Amino acid sequence: MKFLILALFAVGAFAAENYDGPEYAPFDASTILPIEDMPGFWEGRDLPKAYTTTNVRDRRIVGGQEAVPNSIPWQVALHISVTGGTALCGGSVLSTNAALTAAHCPIGSASTTVIAGAHNRNIIEPNQQRRVVTSANYRIHANYNPSNLNNDIAILLVPTVWTHNAAVQPTRLPTAFASELFVGETATVSGWGRVTNTGATSAVLRVTTVPVITNAACAQVFGTSVVVASVICVSTTHGSGSCNGDSGGVLSVPRAGDSRPIQIGVVSFGAAAGCAGTWPAGFARVTSFLTWINNNH
Repeated sequence: MKFLILALFAVGAFAAENYDGPEYAPFDASTILPIEDMPGFWEGRDLPKAYTTTNVRDRRIVGGQEAVPNSIPWQVALHISVTGGTALCGGSVLSTNAALTAAHCPIGSASTTVIAGAHNRNIIEPNQQRRVVTSANYRIHANYNPSNLNNDIAILLVPTVWTHNAAVQPTRLPTAFASELFVGETATVSGWGRVTNTGATSAVLRVTTVPVITNAACAQVFGTSVVVASVICVSTTHGSGSCNGDSGGVLSVPRAGDSRPIQIGVVSFGAAAGCAGTWPAGFARVTSFLTWINNNH
């Protein structure tokens, strides 16, 4: 039996603490709702709302742990302005002027606040660098398909360049490993998604490890129209993986002798049956989009 898929979204709020750095506008927590509940979100999609609502609130990084603060300096949080409120996704610092994320995160929104250098995204931390990107500076893959999440990749061009430092570093693209499939390797995924079935999304960055599996095994769950060559999948059989709120975030693997891992995936989708079970999770395969990435930032 094939299972329908669910785009991995969640929401977050923002609160300021005593801080003497750049001034950042706080988010109005009263407007923050699950993106699946936003008006018009399900229009034109083959992922019926009725099928997914029973599971939508149990999406989060599961089976993982809190990351060491700023140990993943390429990870960014996205606070996305959509009709009716603010949605949460993840992403990665791509270069001095861009962030990489999933297409299903910013598409259709007015603007996105990209938060680099964050550990606790709900407060203003000294290491944070925030940039507001308007929709005119979204680069959504032209062949993104919202029905099956093929080509689920996007770039956000920030208006002011990042200052690269210990807390904000660009992700390492797998250019030298473009022919590899990474099957059997242990990958790391990170994000701010929910940490309990009924609780809020995580304030602090969380991380877990998952094994990369074959596309053939993944297609047995989602079908071959979803799991195409430009998708990479991981197993969640040990009860850990990416979930709601982690969309657009980083899947990476280490390379011997190099202190920085390579990013091989962008968090894209998971099973509507739940991410704490045995179903795989899918990512945009970064090696399939290297030319597109280089041409769009």
